[in-house]
Amino acid sequence: MKKLLSFIDALSIWTGKTSGWLIFIVVFFIIYEVLSRYIFHHPTLWVTESVVFGCGLSYVLGAAWALQDNRHVKIDMIYDRLNSRRRAIMDSITFVFFALYLGVLLWATTKYAWHSVLLRETSGSAWDPVIYPIKMALPIGVALLLLQGIAKFIRDLHRAIKGTKL
Repeated sequence: MKKLLSFIDALSIWTGKTSGWLIFIVVFFIIYEVLSRYIFHHPTLWVTESVVFGCGLSYVLGAAWALQDNRHVKIDMIYDRLNSRRRAIMDSITFVFFALYLGVLLWATTKYAWHSVLLRETSGSAWDPVIYPIKMALPIGVALLLLQGIAKFIRDLHRAIKGTKL
């Protein structure tokens, strides 16, 4: 079980770090657009959409790493006052809502992305890039987040029951 959980953690970390590099590309695009627009008076059509795509991919594919690293938002006023076993009990109970939400989100994003693939969808803008590969990142990111959530649930359940870290 520990090997499987370690594999899920490693997958989340690798995906998050890899997609995090997109932010450097996004920053480069923004600098390029600022220089093109305000210095050379020649704005581009493609930079705005590229920035949105890059930020979206980074966000979606980095969510599992954020969960693995315990970086998601929670109500610290309550959560920080609990000991580790009670936190694990609270997290185990709330996992039901987490899994339900992500299960519906996974179903919806898969349907959404598959429809986009079948249409070979483009953005419809003046630049008009294909967007179905980017839409495919949605169900992949949600699946990774759900997988990391299941790993966290297994650890939390073990701590809630046994009182020790798995």
